[in-house]
Amino acid sequence: MGIRPLCQYYWRGDNCMEGSNKNTFAHWKETARRFLREKGLYVAALAGLAAAGGGLWLANAPAKEQTPAPTPTPAQVSLSQDQRLEEAKTSPTPAAPNPSPSPLPAEETPAPAATPVPKPKKEKASAPVKGTLQWPFAMDELVYSETLGQWMTHSGIDIAAPKGTAVYAVWGGRVDRVYTDDALGVMVELDHGDGRISVYGNLDPDLPVEEGQRLQAGDLVGAVGDTAVAECGAAAHLHYELYVDGKAVDPLEYVLLIEE
Repeated sequence: MGIRPLCQYYWRGDNCMEGSNKNTFAHWKETARRFLREKGLYVAALAGLAAAGGGLWLANAPAKEQTPAPTPTPAQVSLSQDQRLEEAKTSPTPAAPNPSPSPLPAEETPAPAATPVPKPKKEKASAPVKGTLQWPFAMDELVYSETLGQWMTHSGIDIAAPKGTAVYAVWGGRVDRVYTDDALGVMVELDHGDGRISVYGNLDPDLPVEEGQRLQAGDLVGAVGDTAVAECGAAAHLHYELYVDGKAVDPLEYVLLIEE
């Protein structure tokens, strides 16, 4: 049997190796194609069986057992409790806070007692005539009149003084009225302009003043007379009344008697 050269189809000197390689690759490619065409069904079946078997093995493989946590024994529990009790005994107890002493309230110094302010003494003016008290002021009680022989009120004071004794203005003011009263005789009413009004009675008819005249304290008003019919049984005197804000008051609270 004769020997065929390797490059039987492409024997062209230096190109022999190149033609041989190409022919060999084409041959194996055709051989593989023909194998897959004839045997491909079997290869696919074998691959499917292998995949199914692997899945079945994974499904039936026993799960990895997990080791349960160890349950502590009663002795271990008791030991743990004893340890905690021992730790609690040996743990230092926090010291109770020492409260700061509260400051004592400052002692209140008692306020000095208020010194009562003395009321200013009411300066009394001089009585309109010098003499002694003959009949007192009596509006809250009755006094007996010897002239009339009866008990009655008395709205002023009677100052005993001889007939003709000069009578002076206690305070300055305006002569408001000059008239004759049926019981008290010749009267002069002097308005002082501050709510006070002085009334002089049982005067001598010969008067040195007239209505509307202004007088100063100490000016002459008149003289003691005997014109008071209701008091004619008594010794010579000046009848003097004082009104404050329209109300009769005791003249001795405002004037000072001066005896001869």
